[in-house]
Amino acid sequence: MPNKRKSITKKLRFEVFKRDSFTCQYCGESAPDVILEVDHVNPVKRGGENEILNLVTACFDCNRGKGKHPLSENDTLKKQKEQLDELNIKREQLKLLMNWKKELNNIADEQIGYINDFLSGYGLGSLTEFGAKKYKRLIKNNGFKLVYDCFEISFDQYYVEDDRESLEKAIRFVEKIVRNKKLEQKDPIAAKRYYIRGILKNRLGYFNEKRLWAMLIKHLKSMDDYAIFEGYAKECRNWSEFVEMVEENYL
Repeated sequence: MPNKRKSITKKLRFEVFKRDSFTCQYCGESAPDVILEVDHVNPVKRGGENEILNLVTACFDCNRGKGKHPLSENDTLKKQKEQLDELNIKREQLKLLMNWKKELNNIADEQIGYINDFLSGYGLGSLTEFGAKKYKRLIKNNGFKLVYDCFEISFDQYYVEDDRESLEKAIRFVEKIVRNKKLEQKDPIAAKRYYIRGILKNRLGYFNEKRLWAMLIKHLKSMDDYAIFEGYAKECRNWSEFVEMVEENYL
């Protein structure tokens, strides 16, 4: 009893067209010059199935026996071999991709290992799973050297020996320092404005942030300006005194 013809899905039809570059494999005509269909190399009535190795792109005329160049058995075997070769290449590339991904994961784990070694020097244990994922993302987006350097900067700036609170602050501020360093690379003056705000935030109980930004944007436009503002921020006893210092010099 002959095989019952099964319809070819749209997805499979499209895959056949893509593989054959939307070109009739009998006469060489391409879309949109001709209407393309999918033909069974081994007919359904002879046991041919709807598998991609048994399907070929054909134009309307060739698929109905009007074409001049039917596929020979050698043509069929050649096409099937080309498909198998392509499949093997894809498999090899997939293996390379997975090996590369594995190597990246290994490198990321090694980088976190160096961070853990750094922390152990301050009496801390290894990062938690959550912490490791966090710093892996930070390293991926900013590079290992910058993140590691910012650990050193943060601990040099904020850590006080035998002070647990300062230790936690040093860890917490690493990400902020990374952001500031990236901003400094992109726009040094903008980064200096953030530094001034940071100094005031750490020293003063109150300051008007909206007014501060207006002053910084208006007046802090060079490294000389930054040196002046830094001095004011470190010397002032309160927000009002800082404003007076700026107004005396710039207004």
